[in-house]
Amino acid sequence: MVLLKEARVQEDVDLVALCQAGDATAFDEIVRRYKDRIYSLLYRFLGNHEDALDVAQEVFVRAYQGIGGFAGHAKVYTWLYAIAANLARNRLRDQGRKGRNRGASLEALQQDAPGAIGAAPESSPRAVAERRELEAALAACLEALPEVYRLAFVLRTFEGLSYEEIAVSGNCPRGTVKSRLNQARHLLGECLKSRGVLDAC
Repeated sequence: MVLLKEARVQEDVDLVALCQAGDATAFDEIVRRYKDRIYSLLYRFLGNHEDALDVAQEVFVRAYQGIGGFAGHAKVYTWLYAIAANLARNRLRDQGRKGRNRGASLEALQQDAPGAIGAAPESSPRAVAERRELEAALAACLEALPEVYRLAFVLRTFEGLSYEEIAVSGNCPRGTVKSRLNQARHLLGECLKSRGVLDAC
């Protein structure tokens, strides 16, 4: 598995080199590889399909425009996440100024999430109801998190990025990432407690 991951990273480096040499089809391959992951991240962070799709398209436009300056200090997908994170924060700020709803919806929270809370076919009606209550509370608490905490939590919990990768994406030290994650977990725990569902976790 590790060898396969390293081979994919090397292929990404080769694709970037081809892009920098003017091969547009190489960039199409980068888009194909990462468009779903970028969209998924943005959907969880922004909370709706239209905004996520719009920002995802802008991510790849920015990446195409900036690929000539990509020096390989980060992995390609980490670089793309950094672009996505910055654009998502900008979108949330714009929405805040316009008074639009923002944040992770329950549907966005659950979509393709590793370890997402899902009802097993044999679950009893009571278990299903409790699970839904927990999901709704978690979505509401995640939405209430400050942006930097929410982004770190989503990148770590749902996207599985390492501390180092999140640090690159957020343009901050590794220690800051750990601090943000700890604070995010603390705030989520307090929020779930206040809603009376923490004991159900």
